[in-house]
Amino acid sequence: MSPREPSFYVFETLGWTSILLLVVLAILLLRGPFRKYPLILAYCVIQLILTAGEDYLRIIASPKFYAALYWTDEILLNFLLFLMVITFTYRAVGDSPMRPMLGKLLGAILVVVLLVPILIFKGPAFRSTSWLNHTSQLLSFCAAILNLGLWSALVSNRRRDRLLLSVSAGLGIAVTGAAISYGVRGFFSLNWIWVPDVFMSATFVICMIIWCWAFRPRSDLFSAKPVTL
Repeated sequence: MSPREPSFYVFETLGWTSILLLVVLAILLLRGPFRKYPLILAYCVIQLILTAGEDYLRIIASPKFYAALYWTDEILLNFLLFLMVITFTYRAVGDSPMRPMLGKLLGAILVVVLLVPILIFKGPAFRSTSWLNHTSQLLSFCAAILNLGLWSALVSNRRRDRLLLSVSAGLGIAVTGAAISYGVRGFFSLNWIWVPDVFMSATFVICMIIWCWAFRPRSDLFSAKPVTL
């Protein structure tokens, strides 16, 4: 992608916006919510570290090494999103009698998703671009499907957790956007490959906006009862 192309500026704008939102989200989480949502804070920190590392290695590393590093980072971040869905789904059932059975089911899904890329996908693990792309797609697609279940469980629960509902909404947008982007990437020529990339970056920015809004500081000023004289 040439710096002179309009798509380059769109992609760069989305990239810097996502970095800014990650920093804001990390600050909001450190105000207290990170105790309940440590995975989201870990995701923010790891994403920022990997982004800084990629920007540095893009200059000094060979294109082949950088490509392998980029896709490995994508798998790690997508796995963290997938793990979030697993964790939040288990939390959403609360003290339901089905919780032990659901825990075993989610554990089995986690094991299957980890084994499928190694046993089925073609190409050397963590070295083939095709293998890395299909693994990222699998993680995102499975996370999107599980997030639908999480959303249904939260909506149907009378004592719904509104914060977790907002977190689930943002998470669903991010993983669905990634799953679609990885899925359609093969249908675009090299000159148009930026289209799914921009789409995935845009959905990620929307996710970050929703999360920042969900974890925003809340004032009790407007909820205070009026004083009667």
